[in-house]
Amino acid sequence: MIGAKGRLGFFDRIILFINYCFAFALLVSYLAPFTDPKSFWLIAFFGLAYPPLLLVNGLLALYWLFRFKIQILISVLSVAVGWGVLQKNIGFHNKTDTDRAKADGSQIRMMAYNVHSFNSPMDYNIPTRREILQIIKDQQPDIINMEEFYSTSKGRTAMCDSIKKILQTSNYYFKPFGSQPDNGSGLAIVSKYPIVNHGVIMLASDNSDTKAIFVDVTINGKTIRVYCVHLQSFLFSAQDHIYMDSVTQQRRTSITGSRRIGSKLKLGFIRRSDQVKVMKAEMAKCPFPYIIAGDFNDTPSSWAVNQMADGIKNAFREQGRGLGRTYNGDIPNYQIDYIMVSPQFKVMNYTVIEKKASDHYAVRSDLSLP
Repeated sequence: MIGAKGRLGFFDRIILFINYCFAFALLVSYLAPFTDPKSFWLIAFFGLAYPPLLLVNGLLALYWLFRFKIQILISVLSVAVGWGVLQKNIGFHNKTDTDRAKADGSQIRMMAYNVHSFNSPMDYNIPTRREILQIIKDQQPDIINMEEFYSTSKGRTAMCDSIKKILQTSNYYFKPFGSQPDNGSGLAIVSKYPIVNHGVIMLASDNSDTKAIFVDVTINGKTIRVYCVHLQSFLFSAQDHIYMDSVTQQRRTSITGSRRIGSKLKLGFIRRSDQVKVMKAEMAKCPFPYIIAGDFNDTPSSWAVNQMADGIKNAFREQGRGLGRTYNGDIPNYQIDYIMVSPQFKVMNYTVIEKKASDHYAVRSDLSLP
């Protein structure tokens, strides 16, 4: 029989207080997809914390379940209220075989991969480079977007040539954002379909690859546009990663370190807000069906990701399974890489290639365009 609140002991009352706090925080996190960080940035932190808040509320619900207490409803109802947000973060579709061939030759296999400069932009980590190239070879995407893509015009670091070779195509667009036109780090799109147009969308004024590029390709007489996007990162330094490791592993915190991390998180939320608005304006002008894919550097509960997905299809939401996490670096492993498509496309499947070569996993989706 479910107990009443009046029968709670001292320890249960402490748990009840904690439960109210976490349930309230979870409810606040539901505002993040609808609150522009430029207007009220604090809400974005609750959206970032959605996965751990969901987990803690789940554990608290289990606690009350084993105690046969009606207080279980606090967390259960808090989670239920945010069912729509839960569906954005957790996929409930069937698992996709990562190595399966396209079911139909007319489908477009799209892949997005932040290759992290192959983990060594100076001299290249050869085993890592080979592993990334093998992933691309195994998946055989028709179109692949790559962020943090480092290549030179010739030599063993001419990665454009390597990828064109394994995909057996000559169609590509590589845009480095440094001082040299053919060498450096930037964004790249390689396509098995003919490229008839290309361009750059400036999202930031510096020489980083926080930008977007696009290509127009022709497929069976139809033209589609593909956007490769790298939104603002949090720009964590080596010092920041050391501090976060000390927090997670040794539970050591400092006011200075926490403020520094918080300031960078806030700046990232606000900059991505501006960048998404630029991208949405570009997409609204696009005369063709389009695909937008890349590293958005934000989570499914964020304003940036939800604004980007507004009016179009998120491949993970359509066909994804589980948490869909795509970042495998030192900070919490969230889903921050996406494939989205205009309404004309049908998403046939979606998968995360969980092979740890870069600090991101590649994502892949087969798409149909009637």
